[in-house]
Amino acid sequence: MVTRAAKGLKAELRLLATGTPVENSLKDFWCLFDTAVPGLLGSWKNFRGTYIKPILSTEGNEQFESKRKVGNQLRDKVGTYMLRRVKEDELEGLPRKITWKGVNDNSPNIEYEASMMSTMSGAQLSAYNAVIETVNKAENKQGVVLPSLNHLRTISIHYDLAMLEHVTDKKVLLKQAYQSQKIQQVFTLLKLIKQRQEKVIIFSISKQIQRVLALLLRVEFDVMVDVVNGDTKAVSTKGSADTRKGIIDRFQSEPGFGVIVMSPIAAGVGLTITAANNVIHLERHWNPAKEEQATDRVYRIGQEKDVNVYIPITLHPEVASFDLQLNMLLSNKTDLSDAIVAPNVVQAEDMQSLFSIV
Repeated sequence: MVTRAAKGLKAELRLLATGTPVENSLKDFWCLFDTAVPGLLGSWKNFRGTYIKPILSTEGNEQFESKRKVGNQLRDKVGTYMLRRVKEDELEGLPRKITWKGVNDNSPNIEYEASMMSTMSGAQLSAYNAVIETVNKAENKQGVVLPSLNHLRTISIHYDLAMLEHVTDKKVLLKQAYQSQKIQQVFTLLKLIKQRQEKVIIFSISKQIQRVLALLLRVEFDVMVDVVNGDTKAVSTKGSADTRKGIIDRFQSEPGFGVIVMSPIAAGVGLTITAANNVIHLERHWNPAKEEQATDRVYRIGQEKDVNVYIPITLHPEVASFDLQLNMLLSNKTDLSDAIVAPNVVQAEDMQSLFSIV
């Protein structure tokens, strides 16, 4: 309905502005151009046959190459009808942005940091392997793959979040938390950030992980840690400090070390938090564009310090772990972004190779 309304408008000039020309698929890209410059990319049927079918007919690394080729063809086709502005290229005065990652994948603008890499062991490893074994024994694997992937992602952070939520003794809570390699990594990193008296945003998708993480941080670092997610009110006419604006204003104004836990989805647009110059992607989003948008809450006009983006990676001692596999897929899709206008979302079927290790 929106498309038909836009195409029905009478205008001498049509100018479209978007930050994400490919939100879900290349059909979005065709639709935008069919509105702005009707006929430039042909009919939807012809477009699908020329640009989409070649991608769907390939798999694995061949598909990445196919996307790159199709992306270049599209760029040539639209030519000067599309102007693309990239923040790093256009805005003067921005400090450096350095991404520190626990895997050496030779990606551009990425620094390998060994302290961001750890290997599961003990109860965490047992819980991870148990999920793999359950999927491998399931008769209907397709029906359990997606929830199992989410379970593996959670276990890679901690194997028993429900237990952590109900522990009342602080010493026991921290002891149990440190059974997770990733939590150990993050806490070690936060101690360094605290020594620098800097602020940090930790991004996590799951509300349970957000709650547990905020609890652990309050106990370990004795600081107030707020959570901003979809449940947080955006504004309040009464000026409540518990609104999104109130929480962020307080975080921005308080001097010294500070931590805030945020959802990358809730933080996608409209937020500026330049008091923080450190970002930790604890639980990564399937869409690399969403992850980049979250990082950009701190990397924008007004930021005066170099921005550090940290991506901790938890490994399996024998095979490619969930973190390693997701990082590879996200890196491949990000590398393709210049060619295909915007990166695609990682799909569940892209991760199915995880379920064959035990």
